[in-house]
Parts: sequence; structure tokens; C-alpha cells
Amino acid sequence: MEVLNAYPNTFTLVNALQSDLANHAKPDAKGQERSPGRTSSVRIEPRPLRKRLATKDRQRLIADYLAGALQKELATRYAIGLSSVKTVPREAGAKKYTTRT
Repeated sequence: MEVLNAYPNTFTLVNALQSDLANHAKPDAKGQERSPGRTSSVRIEPRPLRKRLATKDRQRLIADYLAGALQKELATRYAIGLSSVKTVPREAGAKKYTTRT
């Protein structure tokens, strides 16, 4: 009972909150729900690496990798992620370092 006395106007506050939430979640002109901070639609699925990097670029990346270029530098040069720089040579079977016998 003390809680109700401390907050006598909760019904009005709840209605105001529901109204604010309803206004925020209204779909925009494209029929998509609004998201805070997002002004355009963003692709959810990343494009496959084979579509982001042409065959010639893959070959050049592998050659540069084997020549000793830094992975961060290659990621910047080819506009791909660092993990992609690591994946391309590995999938091609290229090894930068030889094992000692």
C-alpha cells in the first residue's frame, strides 16, 4: 500500500510510456520497423568472399602474403577483413612458413 501511495500517478506514466513506444515502433515508408541510429536498410547476410574478391585479386593477395606482406596491410589494400586475409591463402594451400626437419 505504501508503494501505491508513493507512486500515485503510475497509470498516467504507463500510458505515456506505451504511447512513446508505439510511436517509436511505427513502420517507416518502406514498411520496415525503425531502429535507433539506422537511417537506411543494412544487409544482414555478408556477401561471400568469392564475390567480394576477384580471382586475380585472390592470386595477388596470395602472392603478396607469401612475399611477406603484413596481414593488416593486405586487409586494407584489398578492402576485406583480417580473417578473410587469413582464409584466402589457407584455402589455397599456401604456407608462409616452412616446417623445420
